[in-house]
Amino acid sequence: MKKSYALIHFRSKSLQFFGLSLLFSLSLFAQVEDTDNTSINVDWDICKYYPESETRISSIPVPDYIKQKMESRGTACSTFIVSYSGFTPVAQTAFQFAVDIWANSIESPIPIRISAQFGPLDPGVLGGAGPTDFKSVLIPGAPSNTAYPIALAEKLTGAEFPEGPSPTSVDISATFSSTANFYFGLDANPPGSQVDFVSVVLHELGHGLGILGFARTDDPDNPTMGILRSGVFVNVWDNFIENGTLAGIRSFPDPSVALLGEITGNNLFSNGPITTAQNGGIKPSTYAPAIYSQGSSYSHWDEATYPAGNANSLMTPFIAPGEAIHDPGLVTLGFMEDMGWSICGGSLTVEDFTLDSVEVSPNPFTSLIEIKLSNRFNDDYDINLYDINGRIVLSEVKAVSKSTMTISNLDNLDDALYFVKITNQRNGASITKKIIKN
Repeated sequence: MKKSYALIHFRSKSLQFFGLSLLFSLSLFAQVEDTDNTSINVDWDICKYYPESETRISSIPVPDYIKQKMESRGTACSTFIVSYSGFTPVAQTAFQFAVDIWANSIESPIPIRISAQFGPLDPGVLGGAGPTDFKSVLIPGAPSNTAYPIALAEKLTGAEFPEGPSPTSVDISATFSSTANFYFGLDANPPGSQVDFVSVVLHELGHGLGILGFARTDDPDNPTMGILRSGVFVNVWDNFIENGTLAGIRSFPDPSVALLGEITGNNLFSNGPITTAQNGGIKPSTYAPAIYSQGSSYSHWDEATYPAGNANSLMTPFIAPGEAIHDPGLVTLGFMEDMGWSICGGSLTVEDFTLDSVEVSPNPFTSLIEIKLSNRFNDDYDINLYDINGRIVLSEVKAVSKSTMTISNLDNLDDALYFVKITNQRNGASITKKIIKN
């Protein structure tokens, strides 16, 4: 039986079940001005499961570089604090394994707090997770009126947002079925009759960390218009979505028939510079089928592009018994970095570049940037600096001198967020780093 992943966002712990549908609502009372720490109103049902009969045997284990960090039992790159309720020992071990993969994949100075529930749900319901809140955060160069899932907002601001009288907030709420036919092993080898629990948790926590957008329709069953914003706000995911003609999703009238056509046009892509770099220079396709599928459409990578067994298939909308994916994937991690997360160990590995081989400083910069490479990189490099909209604002060829390249005369650039792409002219290997001028 194949089931779509849930896309669940909620503040209340109350659940409602309608057949095989699991629906949550999040009401957060938006304000209309673009200010720091505004809670964003997201008040619609956005999750359904669609079971289908199919088994797909595939196994993608934890990447070696993440596995080594987990097995070293050293300090993870981020701290996840999980409050468990109702979990059996094997279920809690598997859940924590998925948490540890994320903790060794992304960096945050602020603890990421999860409330995790494990108990009986309706037949066919696996469970899900999502942000408990969205906040506006003002970032130089980023589009205005952008909302961020609370865990990311806290990472970007370097502070926890309080919850009522509490000095801390729960960032992600998670609920999973104690009666579903789950495989709780950690080896990424579920039998064809069971759904891999680690994969499901890993995927759902990805939504809780920000892999999601605000686009939806006026009526999920009989849509006539597409809708993007909540009040005046879009989610950070929405800033990086465009169609095949390079028109950004934010540029369409909202609400409108045209926006519905985009959501159901099977022609949407992520234009994030790092995301694209991790996809071999090709903008990754997002899931936008002709028939709108609530809880699956728009906020996933395309299933046909990244099918079972593909290293980037974790954040596609479907999973089947026998399928295991314990790897966030370079495309997903690339997007995590595009939207504001820091990647554990530095920018992602691309060909010859290693996690610690490239350092860009200072960050933020004012008038110059220094790029430091390990001593074995002595070739010439193409240096391209992009703004948040993907426009090249600087392009130079630099030679390495004592493992360093310096980019100067940057005083005329606006204070904003930029991406610097460094490409080795000899072998074409490249890596992209995010940097801020301030």
